[in-house]
Amino acid sequence: MRPLLSVVVALLFVCSCAAPPPPAPVAAPEMPAPPPVAPAEEVVSGTVRVTASALNVRREPAVDAEVIAQVKKGTALGVLKSDESWMKVRLADGSTGWVAERFVAREGAQKKRATAKRGGCPADSDFAFLETPTVAFAEGGVHGLVIVEATVNTKGTVTATKVVSNATGDEALAFLAAREIQSAKFSPPIRDCGPRAFVYTYRKMF
Repeated sequence: MRPLLSVVVALLFVCSCAAPPPPAPVAAPEMPAPPPVAPAEEVVSGTVRVTASALNVRREPAVDAEVIAQVKKGTALGVLKSDESWMKVRLADGSTGWVAERFVAREGAQKKRATAKRGGCPADSDFAFLETPTVAFAEGGVHGLVIVEATVNTKGTVTATKVVSNATGDEALAFLAAREIQSAKFSPPIRDCGPRAFVYTYRKMF
């Protein structure tokens, strides 16, 4: 009986010394995906006002870029960025586009220039017609609006034309409208004591 008791005690001792089973692995918590990075918002760095009678706002800083809006003289525009000849602006409705820098002036700049004019220096002014376009009459029942952009040099002469839109669908009428504005003569706008080249938008209704 004593040897059997010794075996039982030995077995109990071995079981008590055995290592406990390892704990079940715990799944690592899933990390949430990082939020998308929002594009940096362009900040308005100042305000300019339109000095031309009407100014085209374009999608890109180029004379042949799409016209997305047109603003009138005196309209305030928020400045986002600028380079040598173009300025990216924000309109009142929140949309953005590019305008030719020579047709806008920063707030207060016009008054400052006017008071600082040197003797004999002409004041800033807008363009004016010296000779209006020679109107041509077209026969036929086609009707519609033709819009032509005319590039005018510092002498007031039209040096190039571009048909922006032609609602008539007749290329001959577009050619006629371009020829009309080519016959015009301008007094170019004055900026900083000198004449400036500009782009004039001509609208011809047939």
